[in-house]
Amino acid sequence: MQDMIKASLDYIERNLKTDITAEELAQTANYSVRHYGRLFSQATGSPVANYIAKKRIDYVLAEISSGRKAIDAVLDYGFDTYSGFYKACVKMYGCSPKKYLIMCKNLTPKELEEIIMDYTKLAEEDMTNQTLKDKSIETLCKSLSIGTLTSEPVHIYWGYSHKVYEVTTTKGKYAVKALNPQRQTLEDAVFTEKIVSIAAKRVNAVPAKIFNGKIVQEIDEQLYLVFDWIEGEEVAYDGITPEHSRIMGSVLADIHQTDFSALNLSSEVSPRTRLADWKFYLQKGEESNAAWVDSLRENIALIQEYYAKGVEASNLLTDKNIISHRVLDPRHAIWQGYTPYLVDWEDAGMINPLYDFLNTAIHWSEHGGEKDKDRFLAFAHGYSAKNKLPKVNWRNVLYKRYLEPLDWVEFSLNSSLNSTDPEEQQKWMGQAESMIREAIRYSGRIEKLEKWLNEI
Repeated sequence: MQDMIKASLDYIERNLKTDITAEELAQTANYSVRHYGRLFSQATGSPVANYIAKKRIDYVLAEISSGRKAIDAVLDYGFDTYSGFYKACVKMYGCSPKKYLIMCKNLTPKELEEIIMDYTKLAEEDMTNQTLKDKSIETLCKSLSIGTLTSEPVHIYWGYSHKVYEVTTTKGKYAVKALNPQRQTLEDAVFTEKIVSIAAKRVNAVPAKIFNGKIVQEIDEQLYLVFDWIEGEEVAYDGITPEHSRIMGSVLADIHQTDFSALNLSSEVSPRTRLADWKFYLQKGEESNAAWVDSLRENIALIQEYYAKGVEASNLLTDKNIISHRVLDPRHAIWQGYTPYLVDWEDAGMINPLYDFLNTAIHWSEHGGEKDKDRFLAFAHGYSAKNKLPKVNWRNVLYKRYLEPLDWVEFSLNSSLNSTDPEEQQKWMGQAESMIREAIRYSGRIEKLEKWLNEI
């Protein structure tokens, strides 16, 4: 066990700047998450998440004390904002970063001021912006008569583009989603919620609440969707069982068989004519010294090859499109026991049904573990029990799936180049690099997936 813990601690040290999870550490040690967490706590005296958080705080403090800009250190170690780092430091050590450094690093107030003066104004602006966001949500709650805030809104993760807050008021608990207009306009949001309202007649879809006849709310020029809070939990990738996969296969079949004809959308398939110019992004990345430029330069030949295969395969799939959630991965299901509630329908729309089946089956099975095949086939059996799959050339469907990570790469590159917010730039740069790696990993899975599909 000592060797396993030492290997884990070394892994944490090497990867502090990335998103390390307990599931990831447990998988590298070949233990279940629960058993691994118990062993880790016994050996270190701290839960995994607390240990990682403390390490990141310590590294940021050390780099600030050695003269590095606070903004660079804070963002480098995964904190979204300086206020987030400030609060984490107070929670961990019971004092502000400034007080900690004066007490523990033998710095005089003057020396510390010289180190962090470049960031003081930005930190204050960050705190002010967060206060304004909180006030906007407070105003939203009052205007919709859903009660008075009983605590500060908590920013929770839900999708890559929008910010969602856990909001508790005197009348209940809600998820409040602040829309990113680059991803979803007022018209888009209204149409998406029409899809959700129809889907909810057949599956446990979670629609936004309607107030005064409006489903999209506007406060201080910001658009919001308000949802009833669903108590439950996401299932971590390592925790997905064949039963979870079978149920989600059945749910997807229900969505595919839902009658959306009232929306009057054409099911005709249009060829993909707009193509990504990867050399253009490489040039722009080099000009702006973007963090992802080395990764794009190193892999641009593979990206161009995969993208060409994906576009060709997409245009060969001539089945009628249908309406679906389109991104039904484990992040978008909240479970109460073995009952899933489907959230975050922002990408809902027309899609090839075979591609949607394959993509969703991969989301609920294929994560590099020994149980992948069992989960994949369980998903397929859950789906085909309600909606029989035809005999097709799965290679075209498999190649089309190259477009999912690569479309995200393009969107992330665009977002990082066009954003003026350092936090946003950092987020999209990381997302671009992550999706490049995902496209390359997927290439090595295609033969295995094709074998499984032919066994259905």
